[in-house]
Amino acid sequence: MTKGLHRALILLWLIMPCFGRDSRTLAAAVERAISEGQNEKARQALADLLAEPHVELDVLLQTGVKLAEREYYGQAADVFGRAVKDYPRSFEGRYNLALADFALRKFAEAQTALEGLEHVSKDQQLARDYLRGKIYFALGQNDKAERGLAAAFAGAPQQENYALDLGLFYLHRQLYAKAVATLDTGVKHHPDSIYLALGLALAQLFGDDPPRAIATCRKALAMDPAFGPARLLLVVAFYMNGDSENCLKETSAAVSRPGAPPYLYYLHAASLLKLNSKDYATMLRDLDTATRSIPGCAFCYFEQSKVHQEMGEDAAAVADLEMLVDRIDPDFAQGWYRLSNLYQHAGRGDDASRALARFRAIKTAQTDRDTEYLRKVFLSALEGEQASK
Repeated sequence: MTKGLHRALILLWLIMPCFGRDSRTLAAAVERAISEGQNEKARQALADLLAEPHVELDVLLQTGVKLAEREYYGQAADVFGRAVKDYPRSFEGRYNLALADFALRKFAEAQTALEGLEHVSKDQQLARDYLRGKIYFALGQNDKAERGLAAAFAGAPQQENYALDLGLFYLHRQLYAKAVATLDTGVKHHPDSIYLALGLALAQLFGDDPPRAIATCRKALAMDPAFGPARLLLVVAFYMNGDSENCLKETSAAVSRPGAPPYLYYLHAASLLKLNSKDYATMLRDLDTATRSIPGCAFCYFEQSKVHQEMGEDAAAVADLEMLVDRIDPDFAQGWYRLSNLYQHAGRGDDASRALARFRAIKTAQTDRDTEYLRKVFLSALEGEQASK
């Protein structure tokens, strides 16, 4: 070995630790800046970090995760992309890059990031199946999505995310029996998971089993009495189970406090009406609150027409339903049917016939707007939890 080459190797050996120290210092600076909300400092520190000729894999992974936790997904993707470039055999680098791309809705890029590793462990293969399933679901390729998510869940049913995401898939597809089976298994492995409990209660309720949904909601609320989605779902389950008294009790307590979800005002009014209350002023006030807070609240106008009719104000009841079917939801079948009856009672035979014909023309398999609204509310809560993970 020549003296020149020997000296060069010694110099390289001496300066290599400096690279590690510099990269870790810069990574710490990135984390500190983002925790303090100093975006420009974070951007500069990140640029300096990525400009380093050598950065350890663990530094890149930890920095990318910190960025992703703060929802800096683009920057996280840059960091994980560097990890994949420098350490192409790292499963964690590729998987985290795919997660960041998925968060950015770059689904093709996410799929590409998951490729390229032939020899992976069983757990890594299941994780890859899981994320591929999520990507396919986002792309609307439901058969492939189910295969990926189901494979991950079958291989590791104890993984909370696998159970929750497969359950969410089935809830979206309205396959409630499969959702119940999946989420029930998840709850057995994670009895303290409030989101698995919420998903299970939702599947039970929409799977036409309100009593079990009520019991599951109560278990969730025993874990966290302040968990709003479970409280709301419990009230809905009472209402769908025909338990207007408990529904009224829960909604009365809720609407007396500020910040109550608008749907609870609707349920409060609907429960009062079912219990033959004469407190019409409260019902109309509640429905007005719900209508102003829920965009296109067809079921609010429908319930309001019932209140007006009970008050003997048929003209106002007709106006409510005309607003409903003319401007809010022309395919609200029950609105047309009720309007036909009101027209007939008012001596407007031709209008009654036209409304009845419209009712009959609408497909009987129409979506229940009330139920669809609730599905979106609770699925949003569950998906928000998944996004936070």
